[in-house]
Amino acid sequence: MSISILYSAIPPNSTLYARLQREKALSVLMVSLFPHGCGIFRVFEIEYEIDEILADVIERHHETFGSELEASQAIAEFRSELRQTRQAYPGIEDRSALLESSSVEIEKRLVHELSRRQIANADRIVKRLIFGDQTLAPTLLPAKESLGLISRELVSGGASIFRQINPATLFARDEGWEGWCLNHLERWRGLYLSADEKNEEILVGGS
Repeated sequence: MSISILYSAIPPNSTLYARLQREKALSVLMVSLFPHGCGIFRVFEIEYEIDEILADVIERHHETFGSELEASQAIAEFRSELRQTRQAYPGIEDRSALLESSSVEIEKRLVHELSRRQIANADRIVKRLIFGDQTLAPTLLPAKESLGLISRELVSGGASIFRQINPATLFARDEGWEGWCLNHLERWRGLYLSADEKNEEILVGGS
């Protein structure tokens, strides 16, 4: 995965989530559009780019989308599902995080902190917290062509760990590299806590 890692909460009880598991065209759209814009639930707000992005997605996955009419219908349904999810789960578009060029250092310091607390398999735990323990739509997409998924169980476990850790004890609050990592860690930690509170899972992708 790239050095920029994107995260977005997703409600497992939503119709969007259910359809992503069974409709390949929608899951391909989710994976393809995930890195663009200011989060997947705002992706259609980038009006000056979205048509070009979608045209490229359809060309690369023409076997999945079929005819131009079928592709247009799939896009319309995906857009509708995003909108309905935002309406049904207020604030879902803001439950997101980005680790940009900071994941390696955050991983290292979290592993050190968990090891210091004598938590077994600290390196494996942190790796799963960063990259997820499942993938989106595993029956439809190969793992390498999908998004990572942080399961409800892992969200809960991660939130439990993060409640015990003050990010400011791992990084200095300054205007340099330490502060950069601290800001990312705080946002990422906050996503785990809010997703746990709302019984959500978290999608993981790179850009």
